Amino acid sequence: MTADLMQAAQTLADVLARENDALKRLDFRTAIALVPAKEAALLSITKGRSPAPATDRNPVLAALGRRLNSLAAENRALLERAITVQTRIVGIIVRAAAPPAPAGRYAANGYKNQPRKASAMALSARA
Repeated sequence: MTADLMQAAQTLADVLARENDALKRLDFRTAIALVPAKEAALLSITKGRSPAPATDRNPVLAALGRRLNSLAAENRALLERAITVQTRIVGIIVRAAAPPAPAGRYAANGYKNQPRKASAMALSARA
């Protein structure tokens, strides 16, 4: 069982490293393509397993766990950066796609006409 767990953890570490490399290059298409592999690796680690007692921990497995923690922390920071970049890009597109402000018109005297505002109106009905 430890060999299976080590293989699953190594697979997850490899996928995280590839995803982190893609995110560093801002290659979101590649990063997104790795999501199914990352989910499958996570599932294979967690499915039907309980944490090993501290006395039964393999030092190689512990080192792999530390590597996974480091890769996961880096992955989180890179994903947050990717979200920030995408949010900025969407903002740029939204501003670029916004309709232009209506052009003002000039009156005969050369001053800019102000848009007319609706006049206040009061109605009274007496029966």
